Amino acid sequence: MKNIFRIYKRDIVTIATNWAALIMIIVLIIVPSLYSLINIKASWDPYGNTNGIKVAIIDEDKGTVFKEKDINLGEELVDKLKENDKMGWTFVDKETGKKGLLEEKYYATIEIPEDFSKDLTTLVEKDVKKPKLIYTVNEKKNIIAPKMTDAGIKVLKEQLDNNITRTISGAMFRACNEAGIDIQNNREHLRRIIDGIYELDENMPEIKELLYDSIEGTTNTSKLIKKSEEMIPVVNDSIDATKELIDSSQYYLDEIEGNLYDLSPLIGEELVNGENSLDVLGVTLANFDEKVLPDAFRKTFISLSDSSKNLQKIVKTAKYDLKTIKSNIDKISDMEIKLKQTSEEKSEGEELIKKDNKELKYLHSIQKDLKSVSRKISNVIDKLDLIYDRLDVVIDRAKEEVEKVDTDGIDVHALTDTRKILDDIHSLVVTLVDNYDSELVPTIKDGFKSIREISDSGLVLLEQGKGILPDVENLLGDFTKITDLSNEQLVKLQDKFPDIQDKVHKLAHKLKAVDDKEQIDELLDMITNNWDYQSMFMTSPVEIEDNRLFPWPNYGSTATPFYSVLCLWVGGLLASALLSLEAHGFNDGTVIKPYEMYLGKLLMFLSLALCQALVASLGALFMLGSYSLHPIMYIFYSIFVSTVFMTMIYTAGSLLDDAGKALIVVILVLQIGGTGGNFPIEVTPVLFQKIYPYLPFTYAISGMRQIMAGIVYPILLRDIKILSIFMVVSLILGISLKGTLNKNTAKLMGKLYESGILRH
Repeated sequence: MKNIFRIYKRDIVTIATNWAALIMIIVLIIVPSLYSLINIKASWDPYGNTNGIKVAIIDEDKGTVFKEKDINLGEELVDKLKENDKMGWTFVDKETGKKGLLEEKYYATIEIPEDFSKDLTTLVEKDVKKPKLIYTVNEKKNIIAPKMTDAGIKVLKEQLDNNITRTISGAMFRACNEAGIDIQNNREHLRRIIDGIYELDENMPEIKELLYDSIEGTTNTSKLIKKSEEMIPVVNDSIDATKELIDSSQYYLDEIEGNLYDLSPLIGEELVNGENSLDVLGVTLANFDEKVLPDAFRKTFISLSDSSKNLQKIVKTAKYDLKTIKSNIDKISDMEIKLKQTSEEKSEGEELIKKDNKELKYLHSIQKDLKSVSRKISNVIDKLDLIYDRLDVVIDRAKEEVEKVDTDGIDVHALTDTRKILDDIHSLVVTLVDNYDSELVPTIKDGFKSIREISDSGLVLLEQGKGILPDVENLLGDFTKITDLSNEQLVKLQDKFPDIQDKVHKLAHKLKAVDDKEQIDELLDMITNNWDYQSMFMTSPVEIEDNRLFPWPNYGSTATPFYSVLCLWVGGLLASALLSLEAHGFNDGTVIKPYEMYLGKLLMFLSLALCQALVASLGALFMLGSYSLHPIMYIFYSIFVSTVFMTMIYTAGSLLDDAGKALIVVILVLQIGGTGGNFPIEVTPVLFQKIYPYLPFTYAISGMRQIMAGIVYPILLRDIKILSIFMVVSLILGISLKGTLNKNTAKLMGKLYESGILRH
């Protein structure tokens, strides 16, 4: 043991008394840190300076005339880009843009073709032609710049899409709104027409009786004419109004069904988003225990409260969408559909009524199916209510723990209870998500199919009714001439009357089945909304609430762990390459044992590692201002990592000489690409993913990120444990194999030195 410290003391004295050696040591301390500091500074905020990325905008759009209005979307786009400083937009002509791109003055060009505005207006024509932007990028100039310009063109396209979507959907909703208002204004007129058809149906027996009495000569013919003439205006109005009502009803039913059908996938997305948020909360709480710092505990519970409130918004939105679907299904399922009573006498009219009742019974069965659909949706809504209430408990618990943490400390039971509540909520949401596509979505689709069947049946019957109205009018026209008819002609008219009477009754009966004041009011409310707000919703139906766990303030700080770890490894590599790994004998002839030589020189290398770590960590914190939540821990962890690296590197060089140094270089190359320093390890080739768990960089970088951005103690302790294993294994190998391996490598190195290829 004495010889170990004698070797260390001799090296320190030599460095202190030899100016050349002292300069070498200073260089070895500073140069590796310069490597990390320069690279961190160079990548401090690359995405905040994208206005230096020049992109040429070539506007060739000639514009067009649409609805007697001049339109030039190219000019509008250029005006908006002039106000945008996200990229270095440069406005040039086509020839200048192409030449500049070729000569690398620009990273990319975006050309707005001359028919851009014209193509957009084809949306209202039969042959639609999509307008396009011509995007050309010079990928040779830089590896990252094309990714930035790609993002720029996507943002540009998204902005155009939003403007176009809002304009078109706004026109659609405005037209729907105006049509609804028009129906609302003519409501009384439509009511009179429908009531007139009911009155005609009620008076048909009286007309029939008058006809029979006329044939028998018991009734004054003029009375029959007067009664018939009173019905003619009603019939004429009914023909036109019924056609208008049929067309309008079909149009609005299509619109409502289309809008409601779109809610189903949105609900699925909202449920999946809720499940993902719960996964993040569960992972965060699962990594906490009583050892967590109060500050981190407080921040996590504040984040837990905010995330729970966001989840409540998602649940509330999903409930609203499901209630909307359920409400529209209930409107149809609750319609009163009455059956017509038949007598025991069999006639052609009675047979028609029986056929009519058969169709109505089928509609009754569809209504029962719709009520089953409604009940299933109600069950989902009840589960969402339960989730909402559980989230209230989580929010109250989080608020209480944040207020208590400074005075009472961390409550382990509160953590356990909160985890259990979140697990229950997660189970409910997972069940909803799993059953949504397999059960609820098909159920909703069946509901809309049933609604369509009811609608189509009603509309077909209305069309049939419209077809027989001219026969009724002709019949009444014949009545006006009844004074000129002979008894034989009246008998012929009597033969036709039952068929006409049955058709009129069928029309009135079907109108009553769908004639509900409250339902019509609800229909009008649905299509007479704020069209401007609806168009804005269609432009962006989903809003993203951005929550970040363990945020970094800038890109340079995120790069600090990787470059700091890299510089410490490079520092150890330089030291092993430039400094002697062997100790010569003492002047008094004391024999130095192999393990004493190994440990004695190791102390000097570890002292150097300490200095390198201090310069690298203090420089990152105070010279560059790298963000660190725990700066003192960051400094000590840097010293720990540097000690581990230096032990590994020194051991390899001490045991294997130059071969060991070459091995360290190979490991360095593998670690740069295989430890997820700049890119997620999951996007690297399979080879790097397989060696990732066995590389020291993996745990050194991970530990620094924990300390700088926010500690999850199980992860940090794992990193420290594995790095300690690397160090202990290196020490065991160095102490036990120093003598044996040096004898074997000495012969090999001697031969290489004799060749004159290697330096001495």
